[in-house]
Amino acid sequence: EIGAWSAGGKRVAEPLTMEIDPVLRKLAADVPPEYLEDVGVWASGAGRLIAFFHTHKENPANGKIEDYGTLFEVDPSNGKVLNSYEGYGEEVFHASPVAALDDFIVDLHVNLHAPSPWGLYVTGILGFVMLVAAITGLLMHRHLIKDIFLAPRNNNPLLVKKDRHVLAGTWSLLFSFVLGFTGAFFSFAGALGLPLVAVTAFGGDQVAMIETLVGAPEAEDVTPTALANLDTMKATTMAEADSIPTFISVVHWGRADAQVQLFHPAAQGDLSGSTHVFSGSDGTYEGTKPALGKEPSAGNAAYSLMGPLHFGNFAGLLSKVIWVCLGLAACYVTATGMHLWLQRREDEPVWQKLRSTVDIVVYGTPIGLVGAAHAFFITLNSGDVAYWTATGFLSFCAITVLAGVALPYSLVNRSLKGALAILLITLPITRMACGGTDWINALQAGDLAVVSIDLLMLITGLVYCYQVIGLKLMQRFPSLQTRAA
Repeated sequence: EIGAWSAGGKRVAEPLTMEIDPVLRKLAADVPPEYLEDVGVWASGAGRLIAFFHTHKENPANGKIEDYGTLFEVDPSNGKVLNSYEGYGEEVFHASPVAALDDFIVDLHVNLHAPSPWGLYVTGILGFVMLVAAITGLLMHRHLIKDIFLAPRNNNPLLVKKDRHVLAGTWSLLFSFVLGFTGAFFSFAGALGLPLVAVTAFGGDQVAMIETLVGAPEAEDVTPTALANLDTMKATTMAEADSIPTFISVVHWGRADAQVQLFHPAAQGDLSGSTHVFSGSDGTYEGTKPALGKEPSAGNAAYSLMGPLHFGNFAGLLSKVIWVCLGLAACYVTATGMHLWLQRREDEPVWQKLRSTVDIVVYGTPIGLVGAAHAFFITLNSGDVAYWTATGFLSFCAITVLAGVALPYSLVNRSLKGALAILLITLPITRMACGGTDWINALQAGDLAVVSIDLLMLITGLVYCYQVIGLKLMQRFPSLQTRAA
């Protein structure tokens, strides 16, 4: 959704529902033969067809074997190549300017923009911290069922804060457990888990481990053979899986041993997706393949549930909305928990210096992210967009810290909320002023992400405006706070 919104509503259709076979054959004829070793095909958030033709070779920068080839961005409506990038995987994946904001937010979430694999280790450890907090929270809530339906007491401002904290914490406990566990799993599974499995279960033999997890490679047959029609294979799996594929993999394009795999998300009513395998030379359907192992198993079932549980996309829009609300509740619990902890130590000057720090972090993070979005839109048609997106984030974070340190505590909360309100309300204006699609054209194109995210920014900004006005009135007329309570 963020990819479609930041691209400006240029989507015309789901790229992988359209005829892609002629487009890919034309691209395959133009790339060096070694790049046909491995081909990945998917749709970008901007609604473009992405095809990465590549081989594998050592990257001199780090000495690791990496993907190397040419990545094409294609307009799915007419098959026209919009951009092409050649290089190693991580270089070309982040080369498209329209994906700079999307890439920045994803990498911040997954790696904290730290070098691999250290970023994954940090986010994995933080996932375990969240997991421990959820478990101890479950143990501390002796009246868990009762607290789910707790009504805040309005006779005292402190009790109102405490009751709301307990209520939000109770609802988000199980969610925090699931999110912490699955997040830690994703961080450690590839960076640490698989190497440990190779050492402990296979005596360090990574080849044996891979053969056990994904199967032994087919016998090689380099006989030149035309690839079967990809659109026919796609039609077969769409009918079988009742969903649109998210990724298509072609190994050994143009050879007798070519293999095609199509990855589908979960269909309506299912929790996990499916992988469908074809013989590339004649298009024979070979059935589905487990995500882990060679045969269906409990381990594969558990592994397949990790993604849907982490991303909350197992029941379409409904589960996504619930996951967003629970995520916000978890953020609220963290912020109010710190405020309540500090409020109980009002007589300790050392701890009171931390009060501004809490507000700086709570409001500075979204201020930095919205500031990054402003910088992205302003520089989208000129300059190094990825650089300015990151610079926008760091700059707005730095301004927030300086303001929080310089202002007295009584003004920090109201000032940061006001700044966030202004940035949110003006973000849709910045997007459209810098060439983004307006709402009328976005609705005509069927791109609801553009309008819905713009509305979300405006509504959230107006809510903060309302809160800022309320705080200002209460500070000016203290009697209002008593009446409100």
